[in-house]
Amino acid sequence: MYLSLHGVVYKCALTVILSLCSKLGSVLQRAFYGSSGKVTLFEQRNFAGQRLDLSSDCQNLSDKNFPERCNSVKVESGAWVGYEHEYFRGRQYLWDMSDQGEYNCTDRWCGQGDHISSVRSVKQDPNPPRAQLFERQGFSGRKTELQDDVPNLMTRYNLNRAFSIRVLGGAWVLYQEPNYRGSHYILESKDYNSFSDWGAQNSAVGSMRRIRFS
Repeated sequence: MYLSLHGVVYKCALTVILSLCSKLGSVLQRAFYGSSGKVTLFEQRNFAGQRLDLSSDCQNLSDKNFPERCNSVKVESGAWVGYEHEYFRGRQYLWDMSDQGEYNCTDRWCGQGDHISSVRSVKQDPNPPRAQLFERQGFSGRKTELQDDVPNLMTRYNLNRAFSIRVLGGAWVLYQEPNYRGSHYILESKDYNSFSDWGAQNSAVGSMRRIRFS
C-alpha cells in the first residue's frame, strides 16, 4: 500500500513539475524571442462600437469583416503597429504599453485620420536598447548612438537629419518631430541603409524612444 501511495504521489509531483516547466518555457520564450501578444481595435472613440481582437498579424482588416476605421485601441500585451493601407504599407501608428496601453482616440497615437487597413506585432529583441544614427546613407559620416529615450534630438545632439540607422538592440520608434509627435516609424533590430527602408519620404528626425512591451 505504501509503494502504491508513493507511486501516486510521485506521478502527481511529476505532473506538476512538467506543467511548471512548460509554463516557464513559455515565459522565457516571450521574454527572449517575443510574442504577438493581444490588441483590440475599436471602430469608435472611447472603446465603443464594433471591436476586433487580434493575437497575430493581419495583412487586411477587411478579411476580418472589420471596417477600416479605427478610433480607439487597447493593448493587452506586446506592441503593435497599425498601417494606413493593407499589407503593412503607408503611414505607421504605434500602439505599445505606454500609458497602460490605452488609446481612447486617434490623437493618442498621432493619427492622421482613422483609416487602418493592416496590423502587425512588433518584434522584441533581448539585447539592451542601442541604436546608431548616421548622417549619410550606408552607415557613414557622423554617428550618434542612443541607449535611452531622447525627446529632442536637436537639443541633445544637434541632430535633425538621419540617412541611415543601425539598431543593435531593442525596438525603437522614430518621430519626425520633437517630443514624440508627428509621423513615426518602427525600428526593429536590423540595419536601415536609407530613410526609405524605415518607410519615410525624407530624412527628418525629431525624437526617438524605446518601444514598451510591458
